[in-house]
Amino acid sequence: PYFKKIFKRADKIQTISNYLAEWAKDLGAKCGVEVVPNGVDIGKFYSSVIPVKTGIQKTIITVSRLVKKNGVADLIKAMKFLDKNTHLLIVGEGVLRDKLVLLVNRLGLAGRVHFLGNVGHEKLPQYLRASDVFCRPSLSEGLGNVFLEAMAAGVPVVATPVGGILDFLKDNETGLFCKVGDPKNISENIKKILEDISLKEMLVLNGRKLVQEKYSWDLIASKMKNIFDSL
Repeated sequence: PYFKKIFKRADKIQTISNYLAEWAKDLGAKCGVEVVPNGVDIGKFYSSVIPVKTGIQKTIITVSRLVKKNGVADLIKAMKFLDKNTHLLIVGEGVLRDKLVLLVNRLGLAGRVHFLGNVGHEKLPQYLRASDVFCRPSLSEGLGNVFLEAMAAGVPVVATPVGGILDFLKDNETGLFCKVGDPKNISENIKKILEDISLKEMLVLNGRKLVQEKYSWDLIASKMKNIFDSL
């Protein structure tokens, strides 16, 4: 009810994705609703970044709060279908950590799934640059800035077609879509990238180009200035 009151009285509403813009309208927004996404410091995530040395042949990374909506359990289960040289780095903390650790042990993946905890934002580019694939099989998503950061770092993305992800991820163009709640399908899409160098290079090129053209902070700041000026 508070959202409904706020949306009906606002002079302007700015959201970070089309998904959230439609949500605001559904809750009774009377004013104009404009989509201005979060941005990415492209230089910080690519230029002069020295990857962390992991000593791992094939590395999947996810950066996520460990909560149900981010689908981390499905990603862990997907590791069963990938070869033993493939490892998963989980960056982030959350209420499901203990349950996820138990799941890893139950599936016999203790040596291949690594919980790194919270990593400072200044060090995150190093972990992304050391990885072969970024995957977060979300059940829902407002936008998901870390997907854009992965693209900026030159890491191909596997994600679910939910919420704000649809604004930037085009299947077989800027990333690959996997099915929600389907570990086998998640693994199949990860495997495509690991096994097809030309596909990986195309996704990396298109992903970085997209971020440069639509998600740089200079562009975002200009759009926000226009909103403030209009008021």
